[in-house]
Amino acid sequence: MAQNTRISCPAGEWTQLTDADASADISVMLANWVPVSLQATTDATTPTDARGPLELLSKGDGWSEATILEKFPGVAAAVRLWAKPVEADIGLGAIDAVVGISHQ
Repeated sequence: MAQNTRISCPAGEWTQLTDADASADISVMLANWVPVSLQATTDATTPTDARGPLELLSKGDGWSEATILEKFPGVAAAVRLWAKPVEADIGLGAIDAVVGISHQ
């Protein structure tokens, strides 16, 4: 399902950014100052990793017009994108992150 929105990501939890399988280009941007770790999956199963392989560290970090598979080539058939605030890992306490996402 297409979306063009900002999603609040609760501290300490993986939040699914894509609301359905997204195989077309997506755009992602960190919309506040709370860094997030990103992970891709092949379905709606929540990641079990403590942190993902990519991170958005500063407000405005992100990418546009790339598929999830292009950003996560190690996850065959990746179609879902997740974010998890890393604030506790860097000593900021439990603070929610906000991530903007747009995809078809």
